[in-house]
Amino acid sequence: MRAAGKGLFVKEIERALLARKIDLAVHSLKDVPSELPEGLVLGAYLEREEAADAYIGRTSTPIEQLGLHAVIGTSSLRRQAILRAVFKHLDFEDLKGNLDTRIEKLNSPRSKMAGIIVAAAGLRRLLGESAPAHQLLAKSILVPAPGQGTLALECRGADEDTLDLVALVDHESTRVASLAERAVLRRLDGGCQVPLGVFAVVGDDGLVKVTACIANVDGTRLIRESATASAADAEGVALALETLLRNKGADEILASLHPRRASERPSRNGHKRPAPRRKSSRRKAKARR
Repeated sequence: MRAAGKGLFVKEIERALLARKIDLAVHSLKDVPSELPEGLVLGAYLEREEAADAYIGRTSTPIEQLGLHAVIGTSSLRRQAILRAVFKHLDFEDLKGNLDTRIEKLNSPRSKMAGIIVAAAGLRRLLGESAPAHQLLAKSILVPAPGQGTLALECRGADEDTLDLVALVDHESTRVASLAERAVLRRLDGGCQVPLGVFAVVGDDGLVKVTACIANVDGTRLIRESATASAADAEGVALALETLLRNKGADEILASLHPRRASERPSRNGHKRPAPRRKSSRRKAKARR
């Protein structure tokens, strides 16, 4: 299962919060599920670092100029699916491990990879000026994961002292963008198992523009849409974007990823409704008689 370790690590920290062993948790927001355990809240969102993905190559050749069947390493289903749709001449393989490990694997003499894709925020936070040369990929092309580049502070919802404390470092526009992105994620039931990118930008005019992109795993189909609404209406812009994506065929992509969920068909307003019940084999046999 992709990124299962991250999810389990987040859950372990949340259990410590609920057990009052700790009072505050710091998360990379893109690793936090869209639904939190009862009693926990995200009390603050720190100012966002660069949200884009970055390409690190063995040479200085940019990703769009790589040759036929050049191999790109990344374990992210989102990155693989979207980039397969954009750069049909490239091949992809899973690449796991922490940032240092992935860079070491790229530079290994035995490596067949032309390059790897990582989060630019991770490069900057962990390696700083010692980060290898890299190419930032346009967010309009490879739409970032919801919450990518943002650190969020989680605490107990009833812990007023901690909530007051973290409020001092809460970054308003990052909060607005994060709420909108996570609202889209929640509505589409997305996660590490869904090749979904969502990125929101808050303008000086008080509006938030949200772009979302979903693709088939093999990159044969890609849907990209944007919606704009008041910064105070994260749910409204998420609903509008969900409707656009579903109208363009997002349900078919989601069904192909989660066949079991196909029995729950979304209605036109975005809510799920159960599929029609099929007659039992006994009823069919009786009907044939």
